Amino acid sequence: MRLLPRTLTAVALLGLLPVVAPAATAAPAQPITWEACPEQVTDPTAQCGRIDVPMHHSDPEGPTISVGFVRVPAASGTARGTLFTNPGGPGGDAYSYVGSGENSAWPAGLVNEWERVAVQPRGLPGSTGVNCAEEVFAMSPVDALTNQGGFIRAACEANHPGYTASLTTDNTVEDWEWVRNALGREKISVLGLSYGTYLGSAYATRYPQHTDRVVLDSAMDPRLAWNGIMGSQQAGYENALHDFMSWVAERHDVYGLGETPLAVYQAWSARVVAETGTNPTVVPPPAQVGDLPPGLLSSGQPGAQAMTAVNPFVVSSQGLSSQVVTGGNQATSPTLAITRQILPFTAQWPNLAEMINGTRPTPNPAELAAEMSETQLLDFANAQLMQRLVMCNENHYPANPADMPKYAWTNFVTGDIFTAPNAMFTSGAACAGAPPVASLPAVSGAELGVRPLLIQATGDPQTPYGTHRALADAMNAH
Repeated sequence: MRLLPRTLTAVALLGLLPVVAPAATAAPAQPITWEACPEQVTDPTAQCGRIDVPMHHSDPEGPTISVGFVRVPAASGTARGTLFTNPGGPGGDAYSYVGSGENSAWPAGLVNEWERVAVQPRGLPGSTGVNCAEEVFAMSPVDALTNQGGFIRAACEANHPGYTASLTTDNTVEDWEWVRNALGREKISVLGLSYGTYLGSAYATRYPQHTDRVVLDSAMDPRLAWNGIMGSQQAGYENALHDFMSWVAERHDVYGLGETPLAVYQAWSARVVAETGTNPTVVPPPAQVGDLPPGLLSSGQPGAQAMTAVNPFVVSSQGLSSQVVTGGNQATSPTLAITRQILPFTAQWPNLAEMINGTRPTPNPAELAAEMSETQLLDFANAQLMQRLVMCNENHYPANPADMPKYAWTNFVTGDIFTAPNAMFTSGAACAGAPPVASLPAVSGAELGVRPLLIQATGDPQTPYGTHRALADAMNAH
């Protein structure tokens, strides 16, 4: 999940394949239960409500669940329109995204002129949440390798039979439509971030008559859902790390961490070693001539290229040997964790550089967790499980079992958090035992009155630039 987008100019809808989904039945206007907002909503003008919706919209007479939402009126008092938005994930918290200025930087013009609405995704606290974290905590290493998805699905299904299969993009699109109808808005505009670009596109495809403008920020390629998307993030995060270290090296006079990206990497690595007794094993940035030892300076650029080629093996061997000696694991490093968390947010790079050089305290995840109540910890864990359930329910991209050794090695041995999450999906371990239960809604901008606007950053590690074209073409986006 990233900071909010750049601008809100003219926009329209989305589409992935030139196929329009069959028309859905009209959502009945449900009564809204208005209620106090949860603690993450800090905007004093925000209003929070909830409605009842079918657990499965394909079975409107079946069991129901609750879907919460947050509404923030236009600051000017007169709204140009209503903007439905989603922060991605899947499973990004809607309440904090729209109702708090701490986690997103909304443009002043948008705040003044638009009513903003975010529907809390089903499965998260605030809507009917999944409740299975305590059971999943007991998962064995064998299940983690061979039946991870199946174990999670069974644990969550046991506490709410029938619910896990409803956690799909298709049902979330219908949740949006029911909230739109309950609020009495004839048309809405859409702003989607990351996964939200696909969700918003799916809504606009199905309900073009209720869609005005569409902005897609950091487009997801649904054809890669989900093993392929996670696989694309491997190079995405490595490149972002190298970009960050180049940025810091250019500011050596400010941060004092080194004049080359590799020198910055070494300073960063030293901090991880100080915290854990072992070094990070993520691929270092390319070496420059200035990185060569004095005795090898005469080898010039060929020497730097040779150093670049061997450095991945060097950091891996150093990591393994230091683990044997100290018993440490890089995954416990606060610096390593905060680095991966901050990399997508370039506005936070100065803070990260100061954490590395010691002029700013580094948040410690273990200490932060200790300050949370048991309920807060379970809510956080359940939110992560909700994301996994959605991803496995719609995971149609083939896995590569040849990546299983990489997943086992990085997850159970080295603790390389730059590789383990991606290898977990590309290997098939993440959804093992949990085959997909739903198809992905087709998307098309063919019926939209205004072409969507798509914004894509070249250095984004979560939705790499090369993956945006499919959604842009399907939605006929600018």
